[in-house]
Order: sequence, then C-alpha cells, then structure tokens
Amino acid sequence: MFILFDTITDESQRKKVEDMYVKYSRDMFKVAYNILNDYQLSQDAVQSAFINIINYIEKISDYDCNKIRALVVIIVRNISINMYNKIKRQKNLFIEDADEFFHDDSEPFDEKIINGDIFRRVSEKVKELKTEYADIISLKYYYGYSNKDIANLLNITEDNVRVRLYRARQSLKDALYQYKGDVEI
Repeated sequence: MFILFDTITDESQRKKVEDMYVKYSRDMFKVAYNILNDYQLSQDAVQSAFINIINYIEKISDYDCNKIRALVVIIVRNISINMYNKIKRQKNLFIEDADEFFHDDSEPFDEKIINGDIFRRVSEKVKELKTEYADIISLKYYYGYSNKDIANLLNITEDNVRVRLYRARQSLKDALYQYKGDVEI
C-alpha cells in the first residue's frame, strides 16, 4: 500500500491519502470483510478503494468529516460487492458445468472426466474423497487402467473394483452437489 502512496507526486495530496488510510482503513476493512469473509480479498478491496480515492484526491478538501467517511465506506462496499458477485458467478458456472456433466449421457463417464476443463475442477474434489475412492478413480480415469489391472494392483477382485468405482463415483457426485449447496446463499 505504501508503494501506492509513493506514486502521488504532490506532497500535500500524499499526506492527505496517508492520513485517510490511517483514519479509515480499519472501518473499510471491516465493511469489506463482512461482505467477502476473506482476509486477503478484503485487503484487496481496501486497496482498490484507495486507488479510486487517489484518482479523485484533489476534489477532497476536508478528509476528516462524516461525509468522507461515508464516501470511503460506500466505495469499499461497492468494490467488495462486485468482487463477491464475480466470485459467486465463477462458482455458479462451475455448478452449472457439474450439472450438465452428470446429466449428459451422450458420452461415457470416463470420457467426460478426461475431456474439457471440468477435469481440473473434478480432480480438486477427488482429492477430498476417502483415500480408497480417490485412488481407484485416479487409477481408472487418470492413468487409464482396466478393472483387471486395478484388481491386480490393489490385490482385490474385479467385482470389488466395480463396486468401489461405483461408490467412488457416487461419493464424487455427492461432493460436487454438496459443493453446489455451499455456494448458494
């Protein structure tokens, strides 16, 4: 943040911004954190708000009044809401992709996992599964082993491989749908 202050060439304006930062940054952070519930994102919101304030600093004459406090709080609130909505849209796009992914029967399940950018998103959820489920999904869909090869590797029967694959896919679906429930507010 202090590097940002150094970009202001006028000494009186720099002092004004520094004083405003000292006076209002804590309140601004609280407002941002109440919206975003994330420490780093809240700091980013405050910094973005000060970038906006710096662009209009010459128009601010008295920075030690309730009008300016209200102004900086409104600026950081709007920036935080925009950030929140952007994050929410990104998560909702993932959820819509997952719904299409599990309800589209045009290609086999294993090809769906391998194709497209959904692979990255699904692999994040695979890591959260029980170890035995994550392992069997990885062996089958990432490494491309047959059920017979997996049975030999894990020293289990082919029937057991099929059962574990079924359960692993169900757990993965549940994890993705649970993720969907966490996102909706």
